[in-house]
Amino acid sequence: MNPQDAQASLDQIRAFQDRTREEMVRKIFPWPFVIVSALGLFAVFASIDLGQPWDSLARGLGLAVFMASGLLHAFRITVLPRPTALMIAILIGITPVHFVAFVIGRVAGFSLFGLPAHGFLSQAMVGGALAALVYIAIMPLVSRIIAWIALRGHGSTVR
Repeated sequence: MNPQDAQASLDQIRAFQDRTREEMVRKIFPWPFVIVSALGLFAVFASIDLGQPWDSLARGLGLAVFMASGLLHAFRITVLPRPTALMIAILIGITPVHFVAFVIGRVAGFSLFGLPAHGFLSQAMVGGALAALVYIAIMPLVSRIIAWIALRGHGSTVR
């Protein structure tokens, strides 16, 4: 093997590595899974004002949908980014954003719509809807940040 063949092989390996990283980043948070996760998040928050046993049932079902969509996505994706402490910190760090959106939505449900504190159509329903919408709205930003972390240091670009 001459040096030109060795260099061509190395260049091909690097091209395949870049393509693998870009494919990994492209599939980090696909929209169908984000929408299903948001529905699960809505069910968790909106069920807070329901009476027993419906609140526990709806919260459990919503949490199951939220977690199952993430697990199903993890099993379907062919290449996963190796999680780093920064990625985990970002995903944990957005959790208070959902709670703040829920509280703001709950207050808005009371002050703007005069909804009751308990029952099916309640303040928690508005808060849950706002939390789910905020989740959907911030996922493109979170996806870009996670992609930047995954590709940093490799010279690849995010598409």
